[in-house]
Amino acid sequence: MKRICVLFVLLHLVMVMGQAQQNSGLEVSLSSGFVMPSSPMTFANYWKMQAGGSLGVGIPLSPSVTLIGSVEYYRFQLNVDGVNKGFDTQYMRDIWIFDNVSMHPTADPSSVMTASVNVRVAPSAIKGWLSPYLVAGIGVMRFSLSEISLPTTSVLSLDSSSVSFTARQRIIGGEETDVVFQSGLGLDVHFSSFLNLFIEARYTHGFSKGLGTAYIPITAGVRLHL
Repeated sequence: MKRICVLFVLLHLVMVMGQAQQNSGLEVSLSSGFVMPSSPMTFANYWKMQAGGSLGVGIPLSPSVTLIGSVEYYRFQLNVDGVNKGFDTQYMRDIWIFDNVSMHPTADPSSVMTASVNVRVAPSAIKGWLSPYLVAGIGVMRFSLSEISLPTTSVLSLDSSSVSFTARQRIIGGEETDVVFQSGLGLDVHFSSFLNLFIEARYTHGFSKGLGTAYIPITAGVRLHL
């Protein structure tokens, strides 16, 4: 929490300095889209996006460079098919000679929230209603991964009768707050001097323990120039 507060203070100072040097106004952006979990394996293979989006405020530092402060929140639900593929019940039937093995994984939603400072660079030489750009930034990530319950029921036939066994396994979750880095590219569609639509793809990586937490947001949104 302390790191998040420090980040917001620094963001506020940078925005105030940038605004003092510019005569143009702010821009506000709102977006949502599809997020692909990338790592770790328990995040990438066992979860899929449920809902979420981002809100950003930008200050132009030059005709081609914009400083952006943004907050993103994405919520994920359990990917039951992904969990079942990760635990091969057919293999369990072949090895242990069970007649039937069934798994019914359950879990509460997981989520990731980031607060970041980004720089968007658009080539000033490109004119027209389409404008590509690059974006990169750094911030703080709050990652919450829920525990997955894996009740596995195995059925074995003995003397014309069936005996069932239920094993209750689990995949441990947890929460972390870490530094996050992101970079990507996008395309602005200019409708007027006040309104842009944009499409953006980024790679976002949180420097958490082990392999780190990573995901790829592919989003679309609207950008208003105030």
